[in-house]
This record gives sequence, C-alpha cells and structure tokens, in this order.
Amino acid sequence: MDKVLNTREIKSLISLIDDNEVYDVVKEQIIKLGSSALAFIDEELESCLDLEKTSRLKSVYDKIRLDISCSELKNWRDYNSENLFKALAIISKFQYPNLDLTYINKEINRIKDSLWLELNDNLTALEKVRVLNNIFFNIYKFSGDSKDFFNPINSFLIDVLERKKGNPISICSLYSIVAQSVGIPIYGINLPKHYIVAYVDRLYANPFHDIKRNNILFYINPFSGGEIYSLSEVFGFLHKLNVAVEDSNILPCQNEVTVSRMLKNLISIYNERGDEINGDKYNALLNIFEE
Repeated sequence: MDKVLNTREIKSLISLIDDNEVYDVVKEQIIKLGSSALAFIDEELESCLDLEKTSRLKSVYDKIRLDISCSELKNWRDYNSENLFKALAIISKFQYPNLDLTYINKEINRIKDSLWLELNDNLTALEKVRVLNNIFFNIYKFSGDSKDFFNPINSFLIDVLERKKGNPISICSLYSIVAQSVGIPIYGINLPKHYIVAYVDRLYANPFHDIKRNNILFYINPFSGGEIYSLSEVFGFLHKLNVAVEDSNILPCQNEVTVSRMLKNLISIYNERGDEINGDKYNALLNIFEE
C-alpha cells in the first residue's frame, strides 16, 4: 500500500518539480496523489516566478484534473447514467475547476419551481409543452445560439444557464432535464445533423429499450423555440438527408449517446480552431464511452 504523505511531504515533493534529474519521478508521484495535491500546487503557483516550473506545475495540475473527471465520468457511465444532469455538471466542472455546482442546481430548481406552478394533471401533452415553452423561452429567455453556433461555451451547462443560449444538444438537454424534473416525459433524439427531443407516452428509465415508435407522441425542437413536429415530418427530414429511418435516429437515445455527441462536438470545434490541447483533453473524456 502506498504511503500517505503529510502536508510537509507533499510540499517538499512539489518543490522538486523543477529538478531535471528527478522530474519524471516527481511528476508521477504528484499525479498519484490526485486531488489531495491540487491545493498545494495552487499554492506553489501563486508564488512561482520561474516560467518552466510554472509550466510543469500547470501540466501536472491539468493531468490530475483530467484523471479526476475521467474517473467521475466513468463512474457516471457505470452507475448513474439515468442522471443526464450529473454528466453535464462533470463536463462543466472540468472546464471550470472553481465552478460552484450549487449555483447550477439553484438555477435549474428555479426554472422547475416556476413550471410546477403552471402545471396540473388535467393538461394534455400539447398543453404541457405550451406551458413549458412559455416558461423556458419567454420567461427565462433561453434560445439557440445561431449567431455564434460553434462557440465551445455553447456546450457547457453553466454557460447556457448564464447566457441563456446554447447549441442544439445543450439546449435540448436542459429542456429535457427541466421537463423530466416535473414528470413530463421528454427525451433526447440523436437526429443526424441536428438534435431534438421527443414527447413520449410516459416516463421511462435510461436505457430506453422499452420505447417503440408508437410510444412517441410528437417531437419538439427547443433550439428553434419549441417547434413541434410529427413523426412524418421527421421522416421527411431524414429523407432529405438521404438517411435511412432507423430506431437509433428517431427514438430516445441513451444519455451516454447524448454526452458522447456533445464531447465530439467540442473536440471538433477545438481542433478546427487549432486548439489541440483542449481537443485532446476532451478526447480523453470521450474515450470513456469507447472503452
């Protein structure tokens, strides 16, 4: 069993990171410490004036954070994949290490509470969606970011909540999370070239093996303000794309598929910008779903 280092030993180890003779060994030892080393690295960075040492410290810090996020996302995949919010929170926390997740929870609960006040059991599915659309788009002012579509911040839940804008996946994910929180059975659809949601006949648990085509009541496009489509209209969209109509692109997808698609979008955006460092980081997260 590895020895647990005390505060003095951790600080001493981190101080050796600029020693070229032991750098490789020290680096691996610090990474093994995991989250327990992060505060000490932050402390060292605050007083560090040496550029090379700073670079090494940041590299180790980023590697530890990446390992933590990979572990959290793997644990989500294996044990908590029915909770889409949790995965999106992990990704936001990875992008913004100092993010206070209680703020995200508070904002989503605020939307949920507003929605609860307007719902009742006598409403039809369409009436419930009209209420949801009014709360989501008119009261809280969410919309698809068509002007800056490929901005990476459109993929992070915290940015979507603060800016009230997002891409199809993030807007649809937030829309479905809010809907499900009040018992409205709306789930993501992994439509080619787009991402929408479907209103089904009842609440289901992820993975959605039990949902069939006749369980779909209608489709909704939150990126376009909550437009409603029939099954035949979605068929027509696929026909225009010369894409075969298959269950995988017209029935609710597993949350793992949604998260994977979001990560692939981020990787593509960063690589297109020539930001291979961030592209590689998110590729490491994506690999969790390809193991």
